[in-house]
Amino acid sequence: MNSPRRPLISIPFRQVPLRLVLVVPFVLQLTTVVGITGWLSLRNGQQAVNSLVQQLRTKAINEISHYLEDKLATPQQINRLNLKAIELKMLDLQNFDQIGRFFVEQMQIFDVGYINFANPQGEFIGVERLEDEILLINETQKSSLSDMCVYSTDEQGNRTKLEEIVPDQPPVYEEDWYDDAVKAKKPLWSAIYQWHDKPEVLSISASYPVFDQNQQLAGVIGVDLILSDIDRFLQQEVKISPSAKTFILERNGLLVASSSPLPAFKVVEGQATRLPAAESEDSLIQATTLHLIQQFGDLRNIQDNQTLDFKHQGNRELISVVPWQDELGLDWLIVVAVPEADFMGQVHANTYATILLCLLALAVAILVGLMTARWLTQLIRQLAEASRKIAEGSLSQPIRVYGIDELEQLSQSFNEMAAQIQSSFAELENRVAERTAELAQAKDAAEIANQAKSEFLAQVSHELRTPLNAIIGFAQMMETDPALSSEHQNRMTIVHRNGNHLLSLINNLLKVSRLQTSEYQTHDLDQALAQRSTTFETAAPFVNAIFHYCLVQMEPEWIEQLHQAAVKGSDDDILRLIHKIPPDCAPLAGILKNWVDNFHFDHIIHFIQYNKQ
Repeated sequence: MNSPRRPLISIPFRQVPLRLVLVVPFVLQLTTVVGITGWLSLRNGQQAVNSLVQQLRTKAINEISHYLEDKLATPQQINRLNLKAIELKMLDLQNFDQIGRFFVEQMQIFDVGYINFANPQGEFIGVERLEDEILLINETQKSSLSDMCVYSTDEQGNRTKLEEIVPDQPPVYEEDWYDDAVKAKKPLWSAIYQWHDKPEVLSISASYPVFDQNQQLAGVIGVDLILSDIDRFLQQEVKISPSAKTFILERNGLLVASSSPLPAFKVVEGQATRLPAAESEDSLIQATTLHLIQQFGDLRNIQDNQTLDFKHQGNRELISVVPWQDELGLDWLIVVAVPEADFMGQVHANTYATILLCLLALAVAILVGLMTARWLTQLIRQLAEASRKIAEGSLSQPIRVYGIDELEQLSQSFNEMAAQIQSSFAELENRVAERTAELAQAKDAAEIANQAKSEFLAQVSHELRTPLNAIIGFAQMMETDPALSSEHQNRMTIVHRNGNHLLSLINNLLKVSRLQTSEYQTHDLDQALAQRSTTFETAAPFVNAIFHYCLVQMEPEWIEQLHQAAVKGSDDDILRLIHKIPPDCAPLAGILKNWVDNFHFDHIIHFIQYNKQ
């Protein structure tokens, strides 16, 4: 047996208001669109930020790389020019005055921090650039190698004044820029070092050893590059974002330069010591370096360009690391760290603005949806109310719905349907009225014919029963008459029996006529007497006593009239006489009524004769 099909919509959701059906899907769609729009806006913004940050990091690294190439190429260029001048005898290494003027002219042309020369005897001459672009000549002579004389100069490089004498200078051949070149016997970069007289100044020197014609060391020329120049470039020229940091690392983790204004050294017991980047006071530089060390184990393992990101103080930091080398052995790492929040702030603001606009649009759409749903609901309710009235039978009120073509067509269909129903009802009522009239006429004719037939049968049966009752009565009397012979008594018995049989046939015919003519109904007293008649039949032993008791209370004239009516078989006369019986003789009325209904007139005659005797 197939199971009944389940409805597509479960029972709890059948009684759903139309307004809810119209608004909820619309709101869900808009909410989904707003959510997806916000998510896509944030995601696309983040992707755009990542792309922009990558471009900015690449641009910054390229700028730094080009700057380092240009900046570090200048010392090499100056050294080559000076070596050429020495080879051409244009520069006499024994004439420190000439060397001083020559270096001043070079300092005016090239943007470097220091140009110097030292010979194996410990003599030293160098030209220093101060922050206000003033050029000073620093010189130590073999007469006093521990004292350095500082001279101011004019534009031609001539010494104009001895500014000061700095005592306790260490031997020049102990300084890295000199010693490294002598040991290598080739041009190189020295290790980054602090100046003895200015420990806050970090510099790196491009050192060239100078040999004479006999390949004997004549001295070392060098050009110092002040790392604060790179700091200024990173701080002022490389612009990425407000919180971004760019810095340069040696492979040992020491800072070369950075865009942070915080110092790259610390003072321990009066001595300036370079800081590892992992110990920098700048939290971003410190965290970035620690992440690189954690990621690669050692900074020397970074051989290719790297793009990383990590979390720092709850913010995502985007990192780019590029190795940078030159032909003289420098091996540094250029690091750019950009907080995503510097760019995502605007993205988040735009996203919030987008979400607010979407929410505003959602609110407007919901309001419009509610108004539209309310309008549609009212129109549909009008149609529903009209259909209900049509179902109740009110077909004369037209339905008027305007504004929506489909609902207008539906209302027009309702009106046409109501008109057709009204027309059908009118036609049906006319047909029913006509048919009812025909049936009424036929019924009246049938009733008239039946009434006539019943009256005829009743009259005929009455006319037949009246003489027949008389015959039966006389036969009954003569049947018991002792004056007659037994043969005549037997014949009278036959007459009596045949008369009773004929009387029963006539009585049955009379009963049928009474049922059809509704003459069988009597008043309330007759009904009460009829209800008691059964009781009198069942109480046969007491019938004679009751009949006699009641009969003696009646007038002799009434008793004679009852006897004559029973002899005649006139039930109408007997019924009139029954109505004259007083209420206290109701049993007599019930007995007589029962005998009349059953046409037992002989019982009435018998009991009257019995009471007379």
